[in-house]
Amino acid sequence: MKIIDVTNLEDKKLLDKKLSSAVEAIKKGELVVIPTETVYGLAADCFNPEAVNKIFLVKNRPYSDPLIVHISNIEQVKDIVVDIPTDAKKIISNFWPGPVSLVLYKTQKVPDIVTAGLNTVCVRMPENKITRKFINLCGVPLAAPSANIFSRVSATDIKHILKDFKDKKEIKYVIYTGRPKYGLESTVIDCTTYPFRVLRYGAIEIEKIAKVCNIKILETKKLKEIKSPGTFKKHYSPTKPTFLSKNLIRYIKKLEKDELKEITFVCSNKTKNKILNCFKNNVSIITYGDNLKEIAKNLYLCLRLAEDMDKKFIVVETVPNKGLGKTIMDRLIKASENKWVDR
Repeated sequence: MKIIDVTNLEDKKLLDKKLSSAVEAIKKGELVVIPTETVYGLAADCFNPEAVNKIFLVKNRPYSDPLIVHISNIEQVKDIVVDIPTDAKKIISNFWPGPVSLVLYKTQKVPDIVTAGLNTVCVRMPENKITRKFINLCGVPLAAPSANIFSRVSATDIKHILKDFKDKKEIKYVIYTGRPKYGLESTVIDCTTYPFRVLRYGAIEIEKIAKVCNIKILETKKLKEIKSPGTFKKHYSPTKPTFLSKNLIRYIKKLEKDELKEITFVCSNKTKNKILNCFKNNVSIITYGDNLKEIAKNLYLCLRLAEDMDKKFIVVETVPNKGLGKTIMDRLIKASENKWVDR
C-alpha cells in the first residue's frame, strides 16, 4: 500500500492531484484507508458489494457487524435512506458534519452486505474536510469501519495501520492527515424507534445532543439486533491481557516487585506522579492525559503503546462513568472484557 500524506495541505489543486490515484482505486473496487476526525477508516464504494466484501475479509470482521456509510453532502442521503424523521433532522442540522452517526431505514440501493442484512443503515457526514473532499471526488458514499483487525484497538496513527495491514494487498492507499481530532469513534443513535436511543457511546456526549436538539434519547441496556458497529462484548482490545482498576495506587501497593515488572500501567499524569513518589522508577507507566478530552484522544494510542511494551499485562486506570467518561468506560470495558484487578 502507498501512503498519501496530505497533512496540512491547503492547495486545492495539489490536493485533488494527490488524491486522484486513491479515487481511481475506489472506483475500481479497491480499498483505501481514509482519515476521519474520529479514527482511521477502511473504505470502499458502499454500492459495490464485491468491494465491501473485501473490507470484511481484510479485517476478519463478522458479516453480522454492519458498517457505517460516510457521505460528503446531504444530497447523498437520498440514495441511502428512505426518510429522515423530524428529530433526526435536528441532529443533522446541529451535529453534521461531525462524529454522530444515525441509524435510519435504508433504500434498496444499499447492498445487504453493508447493513448485515437489516433494513436499516448507519450513516454520517465526517467533520474532517479531507475525508469529505475525498468522498466527493469518488462520487459515491463510502462504507468504512475502523482501519484495524476486527476486535483490536482502533487506528489513530499511521504505525497502527501499517502494523495491522502491512501484508494486505487489497488496500491500495492510505490517506494520512495526522492524528484524529477526537480519537474515539462516532456516537451512534437509532432513529428508527421513538424516543431515539443510543446504540454506541462516542465522541459527542448523548446528553449534549439531547440538550442542543431538545429531544429525548434513551440508553440501551440490551440489543436484540446488532444495528450498530462496536456493540460486541469484546472490542477495541490490545493483544495482551488487559485489566481495569478504580484505585491504581492501592492496587500497586499490594503487588510484589516481581509482579510489578510484568505490568504496563496506563493512567493520568496525576496518578503517575503519585506512583513514582512511592516506587521511584521501577514501574512501567504510559499516561493518557488529565481531562476527559485528552484521555479520549489518547486512549487508543496508549493502548497500542502498552501492547508493544515488553510486559505480560496491561492495567488501565478508569474514569468517572458520566459524560464523555461513558464513552471512555465503554471502550475500556470492552477492551478488557470487563476484567478488574480490584473488584
